[in-house]
Amino acid sequence: MWKATRPNRFGWTVLPGDDGDPMLSEATPLEYLSRWLNSNRLLGDTVCLGGIHSSDEGTRVIVSQRFLIGRYPTALQIRKELHKFGFWPVHGFSIGSYADSSFFNPDLGIALFDATTDNFILTMDTPIPIDVIPITVGPKLRDQLLNLMA
Repeated sequence: MWKATRPNRFGWTVLPGDDGDPMLSEATPLEYLSRWLNSNRLLGDTVCLGGIHSSDEGTRVIVSQRFLIGRYPTALQIRKELHKFGFWPVHGFSIGSYADSSFFNPDLGIALFDATTDNFILTMDTPIPIDVIPITVGPKLRDQLLNLMA
């Protein structure tokens, strides 16, 4: 399956906020590609860079990803699966309209954002992430996430 970003838009990232809480920010092309590398490394995904397309509309990044057959899992199924890998919910910060869609593994220093039911496919009774936002967390964002988890 092929995916292309919108022209000059490369998804989202989460940065440490100046007010003490994490903040949502538009991702750079490098952050977008890092997201997919992290998905491959941490979540067993197999995303490949397909190319870069430039036109009058702007620049797009194109990636390919395996096609999975299944259905959307429940939020509880996602939480249980992520918990197996040391990810704990971050209450009070989420992307979009889904509450409790942010998770953090303090031991790995990795956060998963946008871990919503429509960003996983349930196959063979296992929720497989297909479009979450994994981020390697620096010290400031780590402290902010831990404060929200307390």
